[in-house]
Amino acid sequence: MIQQQPRAGLAVASAALGAVGIVMAMSVWVTWAFVRPRAGDALPSPLAVVLTLVLGALWVLILVLAVLAVLFGVLSRNAPGGLARSGIAFGAVAALLAMAGAVAFVVSAADWLTIVPAR
Repeated sequence: MIQQQPRAGLAVASAALGAVGIVMAMSVWVTWAFVRPRAGDALPSPLAVVLTLVLGALWVLILVLAVLAVLFGVLSRNAPGGLARSGIAFGAVAALLAMAGAVAFVVSAADWLTIVPAR
């Protein structure tokens, strides 16, 4: 029977994906602060809607990165060093930031809907 050793490459990938996820999430949040349509205003401009949709898609991408970081960290948890645990922690933080961004996107997009009463 062949014994497989924990792979340090997965631990490095986990830490890298988690760190990239956090940086991307923070960048998207900063961009969101400048672009987001204001609540209660008139319908946002088409450019603001497109940028907001792109930011919403980026939060989904960041969530995928975070899940991969946690998955790779769990798979390489027996690797020497603390990279696997760091990757899991970074991935968890990136996932929380991405989920908060997704909720902010849904709340903002729900404000775009105008309901016209039927006659």
